[in-house]
Amino acid sequence: MEKVDTFLAQEIPTLPIDFVVNLVNFLSELDEWDFVDKLAKSIYMHTRASGVRVMTPNFVKILGTKTGTLYNFSSKHVRINVYFSDTNDKDVPVLNLISNIAETHYKNILKYQEMAEMALYDSLTGAYSKAAGLKLLESAVESVKRTGRDAFIIFIDIDNLKKINDEYGHLIGDEVLKSFAQACIKNMRKTDILIRFGGDEFILFVDSGNPEILLERIKNLSDISFSYGIVPIENDQGLFEILKFADERMYKEKKKKKDLHMLVNNTLMPIQTNS
Repeated sequence: MEKVDTFLAQEIPTLPIDFVVNLVNFLSELDEWDFVDKLAKSIYMHTRASGVRVMTPNFVKILGTKTGTLYNFSSKHVRINVYFSDTNDKDVPVLNLISNIAETHYKNILKYQEMAEMALYDSLTGAYSKAAGLKLLESAVESVKRTGRDAFIIFIDIDNLKKINDEYGHLIGDEVLKSFAQACIKNMRKTDILIRFGGDEFILFVDSGNPEILLERIKNLSDISFSYGIVPIENDQGLFEILKFADERMYKEKKKKKDLHMLVNNTLMPIQTNS
């Protein structure tokens, strides 16, 4: 054990106290851009580098100039290029250690982003989750009221999903939900919002004055039957009230479909006569 301890003490460089403070600074970041920005600034400020470039798969930060000798401190996800105007044996061991620490923390950022995405989106359909989606919807409604533009909320319910689950299994039912959601997402504008509100219920925020056009596109792309209620966003209504009206209109349409289906079936029933 004594040999191992001696080896570790020799291999691990002593970090300057100001660098340790900045380590805490950029290692507290879970936003990828802020991490890259603070890492580059820490290296540039606390070493004798004439230039620094820090890169991840999505961002790059460059400070200083490309003069002197280039040293490369790269790992799988984090590339650190540092230029020194003269030979610098003191900073190189420190930067090797920083590179390893930065790579480890970047993996933490990826895990955090994955967890955040799972909380933001419904894993089955790709629509926003109820909690995250309603917060976005609340902001969108307030934006519509401020600008005075036309926008609508549509409450949607997939028809006969319980029957599909009972007859064909929940895996087929899941495919129905995914197919419908993808038909919506492919036809939506970037400013539209799709939320999975419940098991077979969705909320669609349409940021335009023509919600019926979007609904027609969804129907043309998918043969899945659904009922819906449309309500315009108006200044004198809160989000809860709008959703309540849209839900009520959706159920009225659903009832009409059910009544029509029963009427057609009763009409087509053969008339029995006594022979």
